[in-house]
Amino acid sequence: MKFKILILCLFIFKMFSFGSEFSLEKAEKVDRFLKKARGKQKRSVFLKQITFTQDELNSYLNIIYTKKYAPEVKYIKLNLEKGNYVNGTMKVKLTGQKYEKVPSFLKNIEVEFNGKVECENYRMRFFFEDLKINGASFSPEILDEAFSAAQTNFKVKKSMFDWFDLLPGLKNSVIGYKKITLYY
Repeated sequence: MKFKILILCLFIFKMFSFGSEFSLEKAEKVDRFLKKARGKQKRSVFLKQITFTQDELNSYLNIIYTKKYAPEVKYIKLNLEKGNYVNGTMKVKLTGQKYEKVPSFLKNIEVEFNGKVECENYRMRFFFEDLKINGASFSPEILDEAFSAAQTNFKVKKSMFDWFDLLPGLKNSVIGYKKITLYY
């Protein structure tokens, strides 16, 4: 009887471990490329390109990027579509002294979004078309106004629609169905 229970436990463990949504190997593949591209920032007449799958990108974002640069993000999943369209889900948990003034109902949220990525002149931005927070729909423009109004002690206010620089070494990106192509 004990042997059967042990076999059942091992089977369940294998089932869950192989069904993992993210892969360290896939995450490291993207990370190695980004480190390499960062080191080669010289200008070139001809651009090189590399394509990553949606799974590789999501693995990188969840295993490496958020841990280093956005610890408030507990989970992010992007669905890449043709024509630079992206939809996704992101879970955010704001804890600690840094977020003590944030209302409690905004400290643990799930954001669903879709929109289009625009990329030019070594910069990128995301143009939100639909945005839901904890299941409730919000106008991205109105939410951006509230975000701007909350920035009381800033000389230059930020917008959800601002352009941001691509990572060092990258020149452009194009999103297709379940893939992203980076130009460097």
